[in-house]
Amino acid sequence: MPTTPPLTIRLLGPADLPAYKALRDVGLRNDPEAFTTDFNAGSARPAASYATRLGQPPEDHFILGAFDAAGAMLGAVVCERESRLKKRHEAALVGMIIAPEVRSRGIGKALLAEFVKLARQLPGLEQVVLSVTASNAQALALYEHAGFVRYGLLPRAIKIDGRYHDKALMVKVL
Repeated sequence: MPTTPPLTIRLLGPADLPAYKALRDVGLRNDPEAFTTDFNAGSARPAASYATRLGQPPEDHFILGAFDAAGAMLGAVVCERESRLKKRHEAALVGMIIAPEVRSRGIGKALLAEFVKLARQLPGLEQVVLSVTASNAQALALYEHAGFVRYGLLPRAIKIDGRYHDKALMVKVL
């Protein structure tokens, strides 16, 4: 495995949204089965529309980004916390993206560790849930290594060009 480049992992701010959108668009194009949004809809969405995911302070929503020494965004992950009172103890990890050219270098592992660390600091947050394409063995292994456990399978969760993809449902109790 190639070595992990020097990383800075931090919360994204409004100035980071164009880089986040560009990274997300690459993910939508290259890994369509990993997203519920299709490339055409996602790429048409303006960068500013992701501002609602920026939490300052990060009590309900946040985006963490991983940056190299030159400041290029290499990865990102989004936290969306439930707003309904009976579900405030839960947040969803959505949209984990690692730039294709730097995959398998520990960036996802580092980003996920920081995500869990920050999630544990949020008052009243007790668990994080996610869904991941069931055929994505690399992502499943990453989440399991971080302590997420599978609790179900959503068959035929998304349909792309007439082909269905199942989603593994996972949870991590904080």
